[in-house]
Amino acid sequence: MKNVLSLTPTKQFSFLVLAHIAFLYWCLYYASLSNFFIIFIVYFITGCFGMTMTYHRLLTHKSWKAPKWFEYFGTFVGTIGLQGSSLAWTCAHRLHHAKTDKIGDPHSPLILGFWKAHFLSMYSPIQIINSPVIKSKFHIFMHRYYLHINLFYGLCLLFIGGIYWVLHFWLVPAFVLWHAGNIINTFCHSRWFGTRPYLTSDNSVNNTFMGILMWGEGWHNNHHKNQKRPNLGEKWYQIDIGFMFIKLINKLSRST
Repeated sequence: MKNVLSLTPTKQFSFLVLAHIAFLYWCLYYASLSNFFIIFIVYFITGCFGMTMTYHRLLTHKSWKAPKWFEYFGTFVGTIGLQGSSLAWTCAHRLHHAKTDKIGDPHSPLILGFWKAHFLSMYSPIQIINSPVIKSKFHIFMHRYYLHINLFYGLCLLFIGGIYWVLHFWLVPAFVLWHAGNIINTFCHSRWFGTRPYLTSDNSVNNTFMGILMWGEGWHNNHHKNQKRPNLGEKWYQIDIGFMFIKLINKLSRST
């Protein structure tokens, strides 16, 4: 599979720059409560359905079984969230769990420093050798044509609704997801920003605010204690919206 490599940092970084420029443009010309609500809904779809439920808990950890339609839908919305392809993301995250907060961890602020971990860790070139979806023709396609899919999606939005649609249904939600997702990698691996009910061998912590911000992902110490559990929140007060929707999808799939 030598021809199946993660995207080059230069091409990935261009999306990061584009999303930040789009956010600044939005702040100058479109900032309003109603427009923010649209962005929040798209962020919910890409962040909860795409990153949390599909990329992370389904594809990387196989912690729940989803119907194929949801796997494909979640992968697509994760792709337009500009966090990398499902192949690249799952491989990087499995490497993170294999070497958490040690040399070789692609996410750790302890190893890379805060700013590099936050802005550049997901753009490191990683060979796709340990992804659980490496044999899937669908995920290989989504990986190989990641740039094309995003550019085509952006052009469709531009044709339908102009720059307004490009900003609100793609780039600005991707900007929000970028920072929310990487806050998990940085703050939730700094012992000063949360609690540690489990004495794991890494620096992972639980953080209530981030648990809500990223649909349950902030219960990070729980997750590093047991990667195979689909529910990251363990106590009644540990809100895990991602797991709520996992239960809903499973219920709907059983009833059909």
